[in-house]
Amino acid sequence: MKYSERIEYTNSTQELLNIFTNPDFFRAKYAATGARDIEILDMQVTPERFMIKVSRKVPSDVPIPSFAKSFVPQDITLIQTDSWDLRTATGTLDIQFVGIPVKVRCDLKLVDAVANAIEDLDFDIRVNVPLIGGKLEKLLADDLKVKFARDTEITLGMIPSYL
Repeated sequence: MKYSERIEYTNSTQELLNIFTNPDFFRAKYAATGARDIEILDMQVTPERFMIKVSRKVPSDVPIPSFAKSFVPQDITLIQTDSWDLRTATGTLDIQFVGIPVKVRCDLKLVDAVANAIEDLDFDIRVNVPLIGGKLEKLLADDLKVKFARDTEITLGMIPSYL
């Protein structure tokens, strides 16, 4: 299942990339969203590229119907890899759900506008469960939209302290 989001910032693309490549920002953001056991598994930084892989545990609060509950544990470990091409301000984020046949991929693009920057996010959610995968993708997409809105609100609130 695919869907898109757009965030308008009051900052420039360069200011945002400086924040989005700061490991302390990731730790603080995930903690603010209620995640626990936050651990940076890998990070690579060059003048042209940035990649960070972070593991975190989150409660499973997706309203899963009874027929699918066996596929989703009470707590979910997510491994998220954020990658940025710093020259083009484009990137990806990949989310793996440990022990669950779900993958989320998102293409990212930051563009400077007149007085701010705009980030376009194009999500692709895949659930590899025969017969019910499509229904689970819809539930996860709906939940991801809610969590994305909360994540965006937290991010916007944190940006001033990272400038």
